[in-house]
Amino acid sequence: MAAVAGTAVVYVAAPLARPHVPAFMKFSAAPAPASGVQPSATARAQSPEPEAGRAAPPESERAHTAPERPAPEDAQLDEMPPALHGIYLAQRGEKPGWGVTHQRTVYYTLDGTRAGHVEGGALLDFHGTRTSSKGGMVECILQEENIPATPMLVSVSDVYLFTGDYRKLSPRQRQDLKAYYALCGKIAARKKELLQLAADKNPFFTEYQAAYKRLMTHIETAKELSLKRDKASELEKMRIEDSLRQMKMAEAQLRKTYDAIHLKFRTWKEQHANEIAKPENDAQVQQWTQQRLALIPRVPGLAY
Repeated sequence: MAAVAGTAVVYVAAPLARPHVPAFMKFSAAPAPASGVQPSATARAQSPEPEAGRAAPPESERAHTAPERPAPEDAQLDEMPPALHGIYLAQRGEKPGWGVTHQRTVYYTLDGTRAGHVEGGALLDFHGTRTSSKGGMVECILQEENIPATPMLVSVSDVYLFTGDYRKLSPRQRQDLKAYYALCGKIAARKKELLQLAADKNPFFTEYQAAYKRLMTHIETAKELSLKRDKASELEKMRIEDSLRQMKMAEAQLRKTYDAIHLKFRTWKEQHANEIAKPENDAQVQQWTQQRLALIPRVPGLAY
């Protein structure tokens, strides 16, 4: 009798050392009854009898009756529309927080050295904008593997810039966003390839391309010279202005040559339109376009 009572006291005094016991099976830590009935028998005597014709539920079910918890609120917030996180296309006068490339783009170090290229769908952290001989540039940190996490420059024409922080998007939204703009990049590259094949058939293409490059190079040189003039001394400024006047006259002749060959190029293209395949009819372009369109509702407000 004493041994049984001692065992019961130890069992009750150490609740963390025993498995979970349903409430209806628990008993008081009072001394063992004088009747000599063992605790196990007492516990069975106190248990309610199941209703007639109904079997008692298994022990495992009685031990786990807590209701299921609802999904955490944070998990639901992850799929909120981007606009509710303050994420939308940055307008003039608004400061972007990040961006994404929509086609293949070359990136440069801050001193203008070409460092490599990324495809469409590359995310970037926005740091600012700069003006260069290559046009408007975005200073950013590209969030791509194998690219140093240091400021780089990409052309502003190759990216879309957004407000807020893309890290507030859910993993699914970020994945679909990258997939959408990767498809945009593939479509743009394929169309460019097809247009190049079509241009090669034009007998005036080589001459037209050369005239275009000469004109654009001349214009860029004039822009760089204008920037130097604004920072030059008075004597140097006079010399630069003389050079710019001469360049302006030369530009007029270059543009006249370009316009003439461009007319020949465009006329041949129009006359042989039926012989040139249209990029939008290409099977690969159509397939990628369908995939891109399917992703638009999955990234509301971010697909352009």
